[in-house]
Amino acid sequence: MNLRLFTTLALLAPLSLGAQSHAAHPTTKAAAPAAASVSGIPATPEAALAELTDGNGRFVAGKRVRTVDTGNDAALRTTLAKGQSPFATIITCSDSRVPDSLVFDQEMGRLFTIREAGNAPDLQGIASAEYAAAHLGSKLIVVMGHTSCGAVKAVREANGQPLPGNLWSLQAGMAGLLESTPQDPNEDAKGHTARLEEANAKRQAHSILDRSVLLHDLAAAGKIRVVPAVYNLASGKVQFFKEVEVKAATVAQHH
Repeated sequence: MNLRLFTTLALLAPLSLGAQSHAAHPTTKAAAPAAASVSGIPATPEAALAELTDGNGRFVAGKRVRTVDTGNDAALRTTLAKGQSPFATIITCSDSRVPDSLVFDQEMGRLFTIREAGNAPDLQGIASAEYAAAHLGSKLIVVMGHTSCGAVKAVREANGQPLPGNLWSLQAGMAGLLESTPQDPNEDAKGHTARLEEANAKRQAHSILDRSVLLHDLAAAGKIRVVPAVYNLASGKVQFFKEVEVKAATVAQHH
């Protein structure tokens, strides 16, 4: 098997994995989170989501607070040099128009960001999310797509034909998206792309739990939440969707 085919299969496989993947691998024990380095860190997944919602509301209204208070930058850098405790992990697109810290009005040290085109994380992206949750105490994972996403548009327009160069990996990362979200006969290209952007965010949110035993078990125990979302480039509004539901973790019986 050549390297390119192996890589393609490795990327395609995660979206088809189900509960069987969790039984096949031992659960990694999560390390204790680091001590909070920034004031006002949300202590629960629900509080973390509320903080992001409030911050986005300030951004939309043009009333940012946390990201305009630059007078404490030096002191904050000194504090954060000793450790970090980001309360949320944002898996989003590499698009330059999606500055998640500004979008959620959060200063440095509060968000752990993973950026890949099409918000489709590869293996290192998943590992990064595991690190944030298990070692840094992140309580929430938001998988955030956005309107006018070039990566989603490219996959749509290719319609199954291989994209040039390494762009084929975008298709691998979104494997099954076009089949699961076909274009309606009465729908134009723009409308279909918008539905694909939403569907991709939801599929990727489910996929990371299929691909990570550690994250799946933390979510099942209620220690983290995984929520898909889409950011509107024009309005600045983030639309959060229903969190990914997982079954409660099974407690091993010892005799």
